Amino acid sequence: MRVRKLTLILGVLNACLYSGLLPLWEGFDEPFHYAYVESLWQTHRLPVLGRTPMPSDVSRSFQFAPVSYILHGWIPEATTFDEWLLLPQAEKERRRNELDRLRPDPGNSARKNFEAHHAPLAYMILALLDWPMSNAPITVRVLVLRLVAAVFSTVLLYLGAMALCRTLRMQRRSTNAALFTIFCSEMLYATIAHVANDWLAVGLSALFLASLASFVERPDRRSALIAAFWLAAGLLTKAYFLAFALLALAATAIVIWRGRARAKTALAAGILVLAVAGPWYARNIVLYKNVSGTQEEFDGVGIRQTLAAAPRIDWVATAGFLARGSLWTGNNSFTSFSRSTLNIMLVILFFALAAWGLGRRAIQPSELIAFAAIVLFSLAVAYASCASFAHTNGDIPGASPWYTQVLLAPVIALAYLGMSRWKRVGPVLAGCTVAIWTWVLIATWTVKLFPLYSGAGAAPMRLHDVWNWYAHGAAAHMHDLSLLALAPAALLYAGLLVSVPLSILLSAAVIRDLTSSPDREVL
Repeated sequence: MRVRKLTLILGVLNACLYSGLLPLWEGFDEPFHYAYVESLWQTHRLPVLGRTPMPSDVSRSFQFAPVSYILHGWIPEATTFDEWLLLPQAEKERRRNELDRLRPDPGNSARKNFEAHHAPLAYMILALLDWPMSNAPITVRVLVLRLVAAVFSTVLLYLGAMALCRTLRMQRRSTNAALFTIFCSEMLYATIAHVANDWLAVGLSALFLASLASFVERPDRRSALIAAFWLAAGLLTKAYFLAFALLALAATAIVIWRGRARAKTALAAGILVLAVAGPWYARNIVLYKNVSGTQEEFDGVGIRQTLAAAPRIDWVATAGFLARGSLWTGNNSFTSFSRSTLNIMLVILFFALAAWGLGRRAIQPSELIAFAAIVLFSLAVAYASCASFAHTNGDIPGASPWYTQVLLAPVIALAYLGMSRWKRVGPVLAGCTVAIWTWVLIATWTVKLFPLYSGAGAAPMRLHDVWNWYAHGAAAHMHDLSLLALAPAALLYAGLLVSVPLSILLSAAVIRDLTSSPDREVL
């Protein structure tokens, strides 16, 4: 139990560290997601795609906050990080001071918010926090929202992953390893530690899958209503929960067909989902003439155009991009990690899942639910890739890699379940998995993000580069880091000095436990 508690502490610490280190608007599409939050409490209305404008303080911030070269393509008046780093120190300080003076006002910009179509639950929660801070600088407001969202998401994911491991009857050591591995994922923090709706979707997906797996194991009224509650909350958070709604419908139909549950139980659960989430999707049909309300469908890219794009996509390259992007993507700057390292991680996961699927032991219904969720959501991501390809005429060949974080818990859980059943090779493979994920987390902080946002640039750093940076360059660039990041540089380095040793100690404890004598204790 001590390992699990420390793992949760590590997850919360990393979530806070990521929230404070990430520069303003460096989270995926963050200015537009934050604009949704601010619009809610300013107008007291749900935003409408194509109509709702950006709040003026968000638009004015583009004059002062540097952005990635990708976001600069949409917002040419902004300065890129590379350009910002070349500015005189006095100009950098002036821009940060101007940024810290920005407050909300009744005015709006001419730019429309292209994220206005999303389901509202996550934004409503953040709006309740943002409204009382209306007199605070935009940098403070965004940092507070990030911290609350990231920590809340970490706790939800921890509870959901624990519940899923319990339903899958995983051994204690495998559960500990799975939880630790989940919270070593850089892409997890890149997804939940910025203002958006993904922070809530990731945690809710784990809770929903755990409750659905529990329902198919014991299909009573209570488990059905719990699964329905998490599904309804998910549908009010992100439209991709429609794929999970299909999974729930299919699982419920099979359970009823086999005589393990009554139709009245399924009806009660269905009424709950429709009562909670139905009005939002009815609104989509009225406003946008489609259920999901996505940007692609709003612009006229329907099922026919989406399916027509499938043969034109290089699926090998797209699958590789999404698979590696699911493990590591450097925020809105889209910097990359070592391709070889990510490929090794993917190969290990492949063999671990193969060990689960090809094992001699009978597969339980809860395991099938986790696997079906992975397959069905992967198909939904493939469909989204086709829609993006059709919508951008091939400029974007794949879906957004942060979507796949909802699969982090079921993939890691089934992988460790497979390794626990592979008696000779499994413990070694599990130990290697923990070690490499720990290294990637440590390298994320020390080799990638801290140097990137302190002025070292996005170029890959070798061991001697890292040594020279921390020996001679880090102290000199701490002021630049404080001007870019939302938290003080000294506080960020203090968090780093706690996160790295804690990661190493936990990794060693988990590996030692995995490679010790056989463990038959179930969580």
